[in-house]
Amino acid sequence: MTLHRRIAKKIQSFLNDKFEKRRIVRALSELDRKKIIVGSNKKIDYPGWINTDKNTLDITKDKDWRYYFDDGSVDNVLAEHVFEHLNFDDGIMAFKNIFKYLKKGGVLRVAVPDGYHPSKYVRDLVKPGGLEPGADDHKTFYNIDMTKEIAQTVGFILQPIEYFDRDGLFHTTKYGFDNGYIKRCSKNYQGRFTDSQDEYEKMINSIPENLRNQFYKNNISYTSLLVDLKK
Repeated sequence: MTLHRRIAKKIQSFLNDKFEKRRIVRALSELDRKKIIVGSNKKIDYPGWINTDKNTLDITKDKDWRYYFDDGSVDNVLAEHVFEHLNFDDGIMAFKNIFKYLKKGGVLRVAVPDGYHPSKYVRDLVKPGGLEPGADDHKTFYNIDMTKEIAQTVGFILQPIEYFDRDGLFHTTKYGFDNGYIKRCSKNYQGRFTDSQDEYEKMINSIPENLRNQFYKNNISYTSLLVDLKK
């Protein structure tokens, strides 16, 4: 690519981002409740929610939040499989920014790969540098204990929804999707382990035998570490 074309591409990208930011501002002005999806890459369309991605809202940067919001003005933030793409320190910065801009009682719903998933095959797929497409960009492998510490450090009230504990036991509670729809949870997951019996067996066979029955009983395969963090 010539220098001229590279410059033209950068200018076009800048203009596209500027247009998208203005669209977001307009969309927010039309909503009674400010409900934000971060890291969506324009691929999500949930009624009443506004899509953002890193080019329009870098969640690690206070100035990006300040462009759209006043402190304590956001009702909900939804981050499905976003935080694992940040290193730990940047993740903490993002949690702190979201806490700052959420209303009192506002909720951040987070889903990330679960570091305590008892299947070694699953962990090898989704860990930082894992085998699954996209996992080469994963930087942090969260588990429920890390999440508890983060919530306490930042000031959130932790409301666990689905997770494995350090012993590989699955925990879940009744939940809906008012705080954000999650595709990669036990209720909604469709993918590698539902589409291929061979992949499902790889997953099951890499789980210690004493932990396999919970997968049959709960009809689950892949699940995320899924929590609500309330301000």
